[in-house]
Amino acid sequence: MLSESEFIDLCYKYRTGELTRDEYRKLQAGLEVSEENRKLFSDYVKLYKTELRLEASHTASASEAWKIIERRCRRYQLRRRAYWGVAAACLLAVVMTATFYFYPGADGIPAPGGKTETLADIFPDLPQNKVVLTLSSGRQLLLDKDSLQAIADEDRIVASGTNNSLDYQASVSQPTGAVAYNKISVPAGSVFSLTLSDGSKIVLNSSTTFRYPVSFQGERIVELDGEAYFHVAHSGVPFIVKTKGKEVCVLGTQFNLSAYEDKNMVTTLVTGKVEVKSGTQRKQLIPGQQATVCSGDDAIAVKEVDTDIYTSWMTGEYDFRSTPLHTILSQFELWYDVKVEYKDVRIRNIRFDGTVFRNRPLGFSLEIIQAVSDVEFVKNDRTVVVSLKDE
Repeated sequence: MLSESEFIDLCYKYRTGELTRDEYRKLQAGLEVSEENRKLFSDYVKLYKTELRLEASHTASASEAWKIIERRCRRYQLRRRAYWGVAAACLLAVVMTATFYFYPGADGIPAPGGKTETLADIFPDLPQNKVVLTLSSGRQLLLDKDSLQAIADEDRIVASGTNNSLDYQASVSQPTGAVAYNKISVPAGSVFSLTLSDGSKIVLNSSTTFRYPVSFQGERIVELDGEAYFHVAHSGVPFIVKTKGKEVCVLGTQFNLSAYEDKNMVTTLVTGKVEVKSGTQRKQLIPGQQATVCSGDDAIAVKEVDTDIYTSWMTGEYDFRSTPLHTILSQFELWYDVKVEYKDVRIRNIRFDGTVFRNRPLGFSLEIIQAVSDVEFVKNDRTVVVSLKDE
């Protein structure tokens, strides 16, 4: 049984990424046996996240705050190889709110040094795919270098970038009437930051494709399939994001747009003002509001939300509050390039509060969910099969 001081020490090592494999097991065991430990750990994670956000929001300028986000994107990618040293950072800050809440004993959770195969062993690897840049000619480039490289399109240098960011030149001359488009494809498990020629900054989430002009000629129109956070530069010209046959129109603002294939389109406004267009429907948002357009429908539903929850992914996290399991696992499908299959439809709507971290192996998050609920996971090639225990 861990003492309070020992548990706090493990929480500190969790934050700093210094946990060994045995210490990860001890932390996990401490969370299983004590409600007080789970609350302490949850509070610790919330405090850490608050510090991260304050670091960015209290920075003197927007550009400096953006640099913090970019540094974190790079750091999360570079840490991938530190497998066990940061293993516990994928632990859910779990406070279960399941309809049929069940808290098991230690069954299925091996003791430190034990030989029982865990989900962390079954799902050990993170996706290793590279970001792909498609030039206007159709030629594709793998953005796989840590060092800065020049990007040429049609024999002109148009941008410079690395494996996690790309900055376009402020002005690239093009023949009148000819607009050259580039496209970024971000694979599962990655995040990519992009600065367009007008100074607008975008962070692209996993499994996202983004098409945009190399240089804007009058109108500013881009296309998104996936999720992105936009910090649109003021220029007096509307900035239009097209996705799934719908549009989000802005002049200068910060907002998050999630529009994955076969999923609802969700626009979350952080600052400024945007207009969401869906068929004949129009809705203007103010900061703190979110507009949802259901897949296959033009109706726009607006509500007030905590924007931090919907933008937390930029710092390598996914926050959820009373969120159905199927929504959480849908995010895992995008991050880890897996499919999820449910053996019982009741499982889909078990609700969780917590946080998971993108750059951690899938198995760790699944292991914690399994440990604190009556859900279990089995791997079948690239499919995660979800069932109720003792089915």
